[in-house]
Amino acid sequence: LYNISRLIENSKTIKINKIEDKWILSKLNSLIKEVSKEIENLHPHMATKKLQDFWLNNLSRGYIQMTRERISNDDEEVQYILKEVYINLLKLCAPIIPFTTEEIWQQLKENKIVKKESVHLSSWPKADVKLINKKLEEEFEEALKIIEKGLAERDKEQIGLKWPLAQAEVKSNKKLSKELQRVIESQLNVKKINLLDNKEISVKLDLKITPELEAEGYARNITRAVQSLRKKIGLIKNDKIELHLVVD
Repeated sequence: LYNISRLIENSKTIKINKIEDKWILSKLNSLIKEVSKEIENLHPHMATKKLQDFWLNNLSRGYIQMTRERISNDDEEVQYILKEVYINLLKLCAPIIPFTTEEIWQQLKENKIVKKESVHLSSWPKADVKLINKKLEEEFEEALKIIEKGLAERDKEQIGLKWPLAQAEVKSNKKLSKELQRVIESQLNVKKINLLDNKEISVKLDLKITPELEAEGYARNITRAVQSLRKKIGLIKNDKIELHLVVD
């Protein structure tokens, strides 16, 4: 929870278009409803479970993992979503971890991201029911399971995520939109997925690496190495460099 604060920047309200942004906002507003209900019913242990599940699985391992390239490219939609989700999450966590949330809040205040003197003087979040889409939440839950299975297959075959693959055969009993299929393709780094109807989720990867796919993998590797070095020596995006590559 503390580490996520480093990704938060000052941002303005912006129109939301991408499916992963709509999903995390839906999950956030569902969370506000559920946590409010549990606290009103004097079930802080249940509220805590829901909060921890949200920040670990939905936000950190889900949304942030999905949008890491957009984050590194200073995407305005992601900046707005992360700020909106994180500040509301801090408010929801405040009664349960008061000192941690207050320390984070004071740092955000110092960076002029929040204005209130204290997280404990802030209004309790209200759920925006218009942003809740249970169908989308269910579809994303299935997509996350598929991604988890696909990554496990890559790990089993010892093919790193940086190497693109031609396709994956995905079996699932849910119909997934084209937009959501593109999210799965991006997360598994495959050019396309073939979706088949089946009761059990399974993922079979096409492991054949063509010269074109191999070249793309090397290009990604080089790009990451360059970005890492730029960051290490303190360059900003506008700084131009002269690049020398030594290859076999």
